[in-house]
Amino acid sequence: MIVHSHEGAYDRLLYSFLAMRIAITLFACCALSLACSAQTKDKTEWSEQYNSPGATMVVKETDRARVNGQTVVKYHLFVSNLPKDSEYALCWKLPGTEPQTVASAFINKDGLVVNVLADPANNVAEDPIDLIVVAGRGEPKEFALISNDGKFRVFAEVVPFPISKSNGPCTISAKMMGQDYFLVLIVVTGLQSKEEFQIKQRSGNEGGTSKATATENGSYRTNIFPFVKGEPSGKLQFAVTAKTCNLDIEVPWGRGSYQIQ
Repeated sequence: MIVHSHEGAYDRLLYSFLAMRIAITLFACCALSLACSAQTKDKTEWSEQYNSPGATMVVKETDRARVNGQTVVKYHLFVSNLPKDSEYALCWKLPGTEPQTVASAFINKDGLVVNVLADPANNVAEDPIDLIVVAGRGEPKEFALISNDGKFRVFAEVVPFPISKSNGPCTISAKMMGQDYFLVLIVVTGLQSKEEFQIKQRSGNEGGTSKATATENGSYRTNIFPFVKGEPSGKLQFAVTAKTCNLDIEVPWGRGSYQIQ
């Protein structure tokens, strides 16, 4: 969820909005005509590879607490190498959905994304944008900052509760890319450059082994649809056997698989 949190009202806001996957509390002046989806040619452009040249955005965790049996995480966004004299749209995107505009935004002198810049001469206080989220395991929270004229953009994501394992130099992770893990992205890093390795995967009564080849930088990525016809739920098991490491990971899918942490 995305809210503007002010001291003394923080807990009340959390209790009010935890039932929602994402909620927005904004001032009236934040109503925008710009839609994030209109600023990208198609939804495949939503990634860091489409950042403006030299631009980066860091999602920094500022707080993590248990509230009503769920873990609530708060973030701030810090942007580098984008103009500070432009007005932007802050956008978010959940797995399998279209991006949406949620607030007007500015970049302060320190790179922090804010809703209102400080104007001491007119007694206007700076209003940082707090991103307050709950999430399931392996669920990414994706954000973008896009200038209103569409000339500048930067993307970033964070996974509050990663599904990952490490062994030696290698790491394997799984990311939820569709509701109830209908689509799962598997990423392996730390392999040798262009090495061939073995994959073993199983979901329900379906599975098998195959060979794959790492990229030049020693990584491997694959999208998997783990659902099995006639089965409402199950587990995806994915294992890698390589020269320097053996890794495996398990991801539940289907009915009851998504659980707020």
